Amino acid sequence: MAKLNSFSVVVVASMLLAFVVAAELDFNFLMLCSIKLSPDCGQEIFSDIFWQNSKPVSDHCCHSLARLGLTCHNRLFDNIVNTQHGYKSNETITRPRSVQVWNKCALVAGVSALAA
Repeated sequence: MAKLNSFSVVVVASMLLAFVVAAELDFNFLMLCSIKLSPDCGQEIFSDIFWQNSKPVSDHCCHSLARLGLTCHNRLFDNIVNTQHGYKSNETITRPRSVQVWNKCALVAGVSALAA
């Protein structure tokens, strides 16, 4: 019985360690993504997605977003929705806007990867 408990502790400790490492890697990835955008472009993109800003994302910021890449765009969006209070409840509205912004910017920047 003691071996089972020791094994359980090792499994739980391993899972926690894996979670902490994954969270740190995810944080580092998100930081690298976020520093690739200027604050102005970040604000334009955020506003267009989450506030349905009447001003669309500029071509300049679309090129910046395309350089950032679809994976970074999606992970940053997911991070905002999953960690910021009040954003999760509007995800059914904001996720399609995020896809629209990416697809528009991909077309402007001549990137072939469109989000589905």
